[in-house]
Amino acid sequence: MMHTLTSPASGEAREYAGPEGIAQRILCEQVDSMMRTSWSGAISALLVGFGFWSVAWFHTGDRGALVWAVMLHSCQLWRYLGCRRYLKTAPDARDHARAGLWYSNALLINATIWGLAPWLFFPDDNVLMTALMMLVMMGMSTGSIASLAPHRRALLSFPIPVMLGLSSAMLWQGDILHVFMGVAALVYLYVNLDFGLQQHRLLTEALRSRYEKEELARQLRVQIDIAERASAERTRFFASASHDLRQPLHSLGLFGSALASRLRGRAEEPLAQNLMACVNALEASFNEMLDVSRLDAGVVQARMRPTPVSDVFRALEATFAGQAEERGLTLTVRPGGHWIHVDPQLLERLLGNLVHNALKFTVRGGVLVAARRRGARVSIEVWDSGAGIADDELPRIFEEFYQVGNRERDRAQGLGMGLAIVRRLAGLMGLSVSVASRAGHGTVFRLLAPAAVPVAGPVPVRVIEDAGAPVLQSARVLIIDDEEGVRMSSAAVLRAEGVEVHLADGRAAALDIATRLEPEEGARIDAVVCDFRLRNDEDGVEVVRALRDALGREVPALLITGDTAPDRLLQARRSGLEVLYKPVAADVLIRAIGTALDQVALDTGTDPAESA
Repeated sequence: MMHTLTSPASGEAREYAGPEGIAQRILCEQVDSMMRTSWSGAISALLVGFGFWSVAWFHTGDRGALVWAVMLHSCQLWRYLGCRRYLKTAPDARDHARAGLWYSNALLINATIWGLAPWLFFPDDNVLMTALMMLVMMGMSTGSIASLAPHRRALLSFPIPVMLGLSSAMLWQGDILHVFMGVAALVYLYVNLDFGLQQHRLLTEALRSRYEKEELARQLRVQIDIAERASAERTRFFASASHDLRQPLHSLGLFGSALASRLRGRAEEPLAQNLMACVNALEASFNEMLDVSRLDAGVVQARMRPTPVSDVFRALEATFAGQAEERGLTLTVRPGGHWIHVDPQLLERLLGNLVHNALKFTVRGGVLVAARRRGARVSIEVWDSGAGIADDELPRIFEEFYQVGNRERDRAQGLGMGLAIVRRLAGLMGLSVSVASRAGHGTVFRLLAPAAVPVAGPVPVRVIEDAGAPVLQSARVLIIDDEEGVRMSSAAVLRAEGVEVHLADGRAAALDIATRLEPEEGARIDAVVCDFRLRNDEDGVEVVRALRDALGREVPALLITGDTAPDRLLQARRSGLEVLYKPVAADVLIRAIGTALDQVALDTGTDPAESA
């Protein structure tokens, strides 16, 4: 494991490996701190030393003071040059361990010189000078504690020789007063060392705690980066895999639909129906994953408005009443006359997933969908009398691909995306969703929505109507896709509807076909169906724009994509084109083309049949 050290003086970084990294960082900080404070300490030590020997020589005339002065100032100059050389060295080139040892040894020599002072020029029978010597040497010892506390070896190197030199000289005098002062000096040394060592421990532990937190934060950042990279790689993998799998599935569905149409009324028709049942099951699974991708990408927008609960419940009843009856269950809805502030279509989809799950996992009894007032909010609840959910599984039921009681991954029970979609839809509308269950008695899902003031007048509701299959006879459609299978399957379905189909694998071929047909009388392209991602990094949106520019009109266009990556989904949505997501069922493709042609007819005031 690599540890990064940033020097406080320069901001430059060094790397330290292994579990000793934190200890190495502490040493670096201790030595740097000690060296930085040595500048101010050197000036004060020079002044104190100069004043000390000057006063001693003036009062005693002892030449030992001059010898001592030469030794002291020579040592001080040596220390000054060494510290200056260290501080001028680039932080990433400093040898902190060696520098700390050198500085400790230099201090030891310096302290030994101070300790020799009483032996070289002890002021005999001069109480004032004796007191001054004790005061200066004890002051130097105490003063060193604060600056040397970061480094233990240096802390011990200075005060011990100084105070031992002073104490031994006092004890050597032999009289009671000097013995007392010598013992007092030893006690003073012990107290100072104890204080200094405590300071050293506190500083070291503070640094250790700081660096351990920094190391934990660094490791957390590394793990977050790994998780983010893994998530991004997983997203890219699933997006690529989804796109690559949707392509052949799209073609399979269209070929199957064309085959089922040709075999209708023949002995082989059940085979075609079984094939389409398998295709439809695969399409449903892919569409569940696509729904999650679209919600994550922000493609789906919530259009919040005051909505009567009764309208949403009525749509649910119409959708699921038949399914409940087939299973011998009851479906009861109790809207209660409440109004809520939601997106009615998203709410219907959310509750539809809950009701579908409830019916699927209920064997006897039924399902109740009710609304109850809870202060400023309305609780919308889906109750069932099913087997319930175990307590240990409740926290995970909103996860993707998680299914209760389906460890064998029976495809008939779905993919386990329904509740993941419920959670995302609730979040999109700013609603809270919760679940409670009792094994053997059933489950209830609660959705809390803000209550709304009823709106006077008619409220727009979703109207489901079957307009029948559009008439595409003689329409000319240009299919643009770089997958030959997709082109051929699309052509097979559309030609069965009487459509004149032209195929292109990219921009150049599409422009060639369109510009060649356009001058011919009554042979212009009526609609374009284009894949979003084409070969050679061609973009379907740009291809449609180029076609419109070349033809000089807004030819109706559909964009078909197998991409599920959030950024690609957003790009497709922002194109302004109608977007279909692979795999596209044959009836959906036919209806989308018919709708596009009808819209052009309405805009131009022509008959759709004549337009085709």
